[in-house]
Amino acid sequence: GKAASSKRPAWDLKGRLEDMEKMFDHTNRRVEDLETEKQTLQTDVEVKKEVVVQSSEEIRTLSLNIEQSEQELENLRKSLRQKEEQFNEETVRLKRQLEDEHYTKNSLERRLKGLEDELSSKQTEVAGLKNSVAELSSSRAGVEASLSGAKTELEVARGQILALQTETDRKSEEIKTSLVAQEEMKAKLRWEESERRKLHNLVQELKGNIRVFCRMRPLLREEKEGLDEIRHVNIQGEKTIELIKTVDSANESIAGGMNKNMKYDFEFDRVFGPTSSQGDVFAEISQLVQSALDGYNVCVFAYGQTGSGKTFTMEGGPAIEDDESECGMIPRTIRQIFEVQEKLKEKSWQYKLQASFLEIYNEEIRDLLTSDTTQKCEIKMSDSKGTDLHVTNLKTEEVTSEGQIASMIRRARKNRAQAKTLCNERSSRSHSVFMLRIEGHNTATTETCCGTLNLVDLAGSERIKDSGSEGMRLTEAQAINKSLSNLGNVIMALAQKNSHVPYRNSKLTHLLQNCLGGNSKTLMFVNISPKEECFSETLNSLRFATKVNQCNIGTACKKAAK
Repeated sequence: GKAASSKRPAWDLKGRLEDMEKMFDHTNRRVEDLETEKQTLQTDVEVKKEVVVQSSEEIRTLSLNIEQSEQELENLRKSLRQKEEQFNEETVRLKRQLEDEHYTKNSLERRLKGLEDELSSKQTEVAGLKNSVAELSSSRAGVEASLSGAKTELEVARGQILALQTETDRKSEEIKTSLVAQEEMKAKLRWEESERRKLHNLVQELKGNIRVFCRMRPLLREEKEGLDEIRHVNIQGEKTIELIKTVDSANESIAGGMNKNMKYDFEFDRVFGPTSSQGDVFAEISQLVQSALDGYNVCVFAYGQTGSGKTFTMEGGPAIEDDESECGMIPRTIRQIFEVQEKLKEKSWQYKLQASFLEIYNEEIRDLLTSDTTQKCEIKMSDSKGTDLHVTNLKTEEVTSEGQIASMIRRARKNRAQAKTLCNERSSRSHSVFMLRIEGHNTATTETCCGTLNLVDLAGSERIKDSGSEGMRLTEAQAINKSLSNLGNVIMALAQKNSHVPYRNSKLTHLLQNCLGGNSKTLMFVNISPKEECFSETLNSLRFATKVNQCNIGTACKKAAK
């Protein structure tokens, strides 16, 4: 062991050779052992390969068997589901059949019970009938005795019928006499109707031929911002209104006592506040509409600055076809005329209504019921001797229903000149005049009457510097202000009883000549704005209305139809 483990010296060649031979023998033995082990492993590998091949075949066989088993299992499951479905359907069917049988059984039991009750009732009824037969048999003798008595009473009744016939003839004569008296009463009623008309118009004359109503519109939604109430206008009663001009404390300290708050009092025939409805306003002018039916000329016109509610008062709001409360004076007038006309049919009155609608725009008359602008309209005298005026080439439509008026207003609004200014979103740029001719005829008395109703919506007065008008709007504003100024001159001339009244200075005053200074009952609405910045225009409007209220134009006369 030491010789092997220790390194031999270099000179010991024989020893080193022996070591080498030993190592060679050991290596050969090792190689032989490895060869033997290799042969053994190869043999094992071949055996394993054969085992693997056999296992693979078995696996494939088992896989096929499993697939076949799964297919058979699936088929069995499908068959089972089908059987379950059939079983469930059969169960449901049998349950339904059982329920039907129960229902049939219950129905038959109820029917049996009903038949038993009915049988019991019939048996009771038969017993009653037997008793009745017995009673009838016993009462037959009594009936025969009563029949003999009835014959005697019949003879007495015949005598009474003869007496009643005589009484009926007498009553018929009395009815004929009553019918004659009724006709006399109807004639008296017609006479009283004529007297009522005379008294009604006398009341209107006592109230004054030119009456003035003042109306202030409510604040609009956008105008209410920062303003809870209207402080510069105080409506003190049904006929009085007070205008209050307040001064800032800063300005008051500069001007001293000369710049104190000022109050202006006005009195008119009627004052309507912001809460007054269209119905409240119309109730006051309905008597004038009656005057037109009675054969008088009537004129109602609305005056005031732009945006004060004149068109709303005369025509109504934009939704008059859907909301009756917004209807203005024109549609309400037509409604009243048709209602009164229907009532007067009992008194033999028949009426014919003819309407026209025009505007005065830049001193030109335009027909609002037609879109044809080629026809020129002029104011002419109806005849050489009379004072009645008419407008040439003006379309006139016969009115037979209220719906026509809504259509007319719609067409007129479409054709009427309107524009936006700084003072008003939808400012009317013209004066509009709705004219209704009313001809009445009494078929019983042959009495006739002919009245004309003029409803005028004047264009609003405006300060050109406030409205920002320029170009065409400026021309319109100048024409509007000029015609309203001429209207003021005519009112002043009438109030002062001047021999010459300048009616022909403008188309507006020329057209309203008979309404202002002739044979007409006239009423003016002065519409004012609730906005405090419009104080000056409101004051001017109320002062002008006061002049109109003081104007006496004489007594209107009733006209007969020609």
